[in-house]
Amino acid sequence: MAAGSESVSTPHGRRGVALFGATGYAGREVARLLGAHPAFRLQAAFGGKERDGVPLSAIHPSLRGSVDMACVGLDTNGGLDGAVRALAEGGLDVALLATPEALSLALAPRLLDAGFRVVDLSGAFRLARSSDYPEWYGFEHGAPGLLGGAAYGLSEWSGGTLGTARLVANPGCYPTAALLALLPLRRAGLIDPTEAVVVHAVSAASGAGRKVREDLLFCEIEGSVRPYGLPRHRHLAEIAAQTGLVPGAEVLFFPHLAPIDRGLLCSIALRLRQGAGASAVAAAFEKAYAAAPFVRLLGEGSLPATADVRGTNACAIGWTCDAATGRAAVFSAIDNLLKGAAGQALQNLNLMTGRPETEGLPR
Repeated sequence: MAAGSESVSTPHGRRGVALFGATGYAGREVARLLGAHPAFRLQAAFGGKERDGVPLSAIHPSLRGSVDMACVGLDTNGGLDGAVRALAEGGLDVALLATPEALSLALAPRLLDAGFRVVDLSGAFRLARSSDYPEWYGFEHGAPGLLGGAAYGLSEWSGGTLGTARLVANPGCYPTAALLALLPLRRAGLIDPTEAVVVHAVSAASGAGRKVREDLLFCEIEGSVRPYGLPRHRHLAEIAAQTGLVPGAEVLFFPHLAPIDRGLLCSIALRLRQGAGASAVAAAFEKAYAAAPFVRLLGEGSLPATADVRGTNACAIGWTCDAATGRAAVFSAIDNLLKGAAGQALQNLNLMTGRPETEGLPR
């Protein structure tokens, strides 16, 4: 089916979606959203081979009674072609990948060749240049030919490109919050580039995924906040690329892990260009997000908290301006598993297929 054409509906009246990586936290949220979406339904859910036949509601107890379908174990050593072929033969043509980069790189070309439209939640297609991947991700890109055609899925700034996109790179959680806060000021020319923009961000432990790691055990994170991923966290490259700022020089990024299960808060310090003040900052945000249903502009002096957006696909943004120093601070809060992952993926899928942007998403 050609990109932008009418949806293929299942006998249930909703378009079937294949989900790879259904056993992780982002996959759980995708399954939950699809379970209640009026236009899409989860038709196939894949996990590791050891999960074959296990109900999703047994893997994710919070899904009991809403998403009870069995998980399909995916054989990553020789079984990908057969899985994609079976999905295509079953009439599916949309897939969401909540998978690690290596698996997304293996799946995306196969799915695209089979006529699927794909939203990838990993970092496999977020950077436009294949030469950046060894530096920021530690591997040579396995499908460089796809990078030029991958649309960057920051929904509010996609500029109408998603309607014809066959492959959408869902932004990372940190870049989503940081870019929604920075781009209105950057595009309006209000940021003084001679002084570095500093992004300090705090994220829930769920942002690191569901795989068991010693440094993420309860006794290691409870009651403690710590920086990590420094000096060059991979999301810095994404933030820099989308703002046009030089990473490590014009924009700095300091991520921190917090002992909460979901939520992300960005605190961004910057210097305004000479002559710019509070009224220009407010006007830039209002112009950028006047028609953005998931962006909550709190205004100057009203600052967001992660609890304000928990369980929603919203991004709450507030700011302060200091006329004496010419500095501004911008704060943004999102639910890292929704606006920072699954929710934005469904928002992008809505835009790709001509559905209302807000359909099936909590605000």
